[in-house]
Amino acid sequence: MSIDLAVPSGDAPQHPLLTDRAALSAAWRHMIPLLWRSLRAHSLFIGLIVVYVAAELYLPALLGIATPFKPAFGYEFFASMSGLILAVPVCLYVFYVMIVTRPPRLLAHLAGDLRRFVSFERLAIGLPVFLLFPFFGSAFSYFRIYIPSFRPFGWDRTLAEWDRLLHGGVYPWEWLQPVLGHPYVTTIFNGFYHLWFAAMFGVVLWQMGSLKRPRLRMQFFLTFVLLWALLGNVVATLMSSAGPVYYGRVTGLPDPFTPLMSYLHAANEVAPVWALNVQDMLWDSYRENGLAIVGGMTAMPSMHIATCTSFALVAFGRSRKLGYLFAAFAVIVQLGSVHLGWHYAIDGYVGAIGTVLIWLAVGWLLRRQAVTRLLWGTNPDCEPLPHRHPAPAAA
Repeated sequence: MSIDLAVPSGDAPQHPLLTDRAALSAAWRHMIPLLWRSLRAHSLFIGLIVVYVAAELYLPALLGIATPFKPAFGYEFFASMSGLILAVPVCLYVFYVMIVTRPPRLLAHLAGDLRRFVSFERLAIGLPVFLLFPFFGSAFSYFRIYIPSFRPFGWDRTLAEWDRLLHGGVYPWEWLQPVLGHPYVTTIFNGFYHLWFAAMFGVVLWQMGSLKRPRLRMQFFLTFVLLWALLGNVVATLMSSAGPVYYGRVTGLPDPFTPLMSYLHAANEVAPVWALNVQDMLWDSYRENGLAIVGGMTAMPSMHIATCTSFALVAFGRSRKLGYLFAAFAVIVQLGSVHLGWHYAIDGYVGAIGTVLIWLAVGWLLRRQAVTRLLWGTNPDCEPLPHRHPAPAAA
């Protein structure tokens, strides 16, 4: 929806300052009801974020953690990553217009496309997520980093043994090594594993500005918040573990993953294995008890797989082909997480199953008539309720 602010051809031109004020006033009058509807539609999402951040403000003191939580810690990271992720499709589209469409007035054409895409509705629906999501990311990272401080790593031996028993008495990395154990193949899987960051921000931004399927969109965001809180904090605390790459260092036992790590370091001499540098960085941060937005060492469950599962679920709600694409990405990330020493295979299984259960529970909640009326004032299909006219009087 757009507002035509052009001066009629028969009228005398107004002073520029008055025109600007009129435009701002009209835009503001149009934006207020849209923002109100957006806040109402996001009320559950906002409530979850507020409760979660409040818990992060008070739990550290109860647990004896002295380092203060900084709520705005993740804004710079979120803004920079969002800008980077948005820049890629924008540049590709500009190149497409320049090469394929080739309009006579390029800038005017691009400006028109921008006005059609960046509507008042899209801005209003995305604003609550854009403003609150960095606070949530900061709170999660803060709590995750300090998990070992009050729940030392104690599950690695058990998880490694479960992994071995579940896979026929052989560690999963040993099953994968004949297929993936080639330097250039390892580099490719490492690239896909790191692509997870871009995929996560891309899907969040996609759903942030999506005007279609409001219930599916809200199901994604509620699931996304809950999986990070319940799986990434609660389960990660209860089953505190560091992962195969750190097995020997946190258990003091003979390390069955030494051959895997030796291979990865040897492969890094042929083709880059970026995971090794990140693993060293996380270990140094853990030893120094440092606060970093991407810090924290928790293996169970795999949040890479949990989030990738949520990507596939929301994608299937929009397109079967897109759903299969994200499902394939989740499988590749799962294989990479084991091959690169990040996770026990069971970490990924728990992450995927837990996400599906949360997705189903949130979907059930959003299908309740009372909830849909609270959020959207609509029927269960999130379509506008028909206006009820009084029955005509009998003749």
